[in-house]
Amino acid sequence: MGVDLAKHVDWTVITVYKRSNNQQVYQDRFQRLDWPFQKVKIKAVSDLYNKALIVLDATGIGDPIFDDLAMAGAPVHPVKITEPLKAQLVQKLSTYIEQKRIKIINMPDTLFEFDNFSYTIGPTGKFRYGAPDGMHDDIVTSHALAIHGLNPILYKVPEPPKTLIQKAYERAINHNAYESEIREWEDN
Repeated sequence: MGVDLAKHVDWTVITVYKRSNNQQVYQDRFQRLDWPFQKVKIKAVSDLYNKALIVLDATGIGDPIFDDLAMAGAPVHPVKITEPLKAQLVQKLSTYIEQKRIKIINMPDTLFEFDNFSYTIGPTGKFRYGAPDGMHDDIVTSHALAIHGLNPILYKVPEPPKTLIQKAYERAINHNAYESEIREWEDN
């Protein structure tokens, strides 16, 4: 569960993924909601999804929100977002999307933010990720926080049936190994 916090200008966004298949199952975005109500809502969503781990942006105002949620018994992991960490989070999210390791709910606000999310390269060559001026990146950040702890779902590729030649080869190898064991046993 990724939570990007805001109150007035930006949006608080809660995003939940199902760990067993990396599929998004919930998203909510709201603003101008007092902190006590936000904390209750965040904990309620976590409880609804089997006490989902809350990966919370604990930068700035998020630090006391983390403390309050932890004291309320919510499973919460604080993440203080720095420029290098944001780059890592965004790059993992980007990789998971490109490689189809996650399934995102098709919502207009989400698609709009993802389409407008970009980066700039500073004079020292550092990348800075975010939304263009006047736009938001709260949904993208919430998704990045949510998948921060997800592992890729690896599907076992079924082995193709063996050809007659492969089966004959395996029988010959097994037969030779069996004869070697018999000779070794007879020698002892």
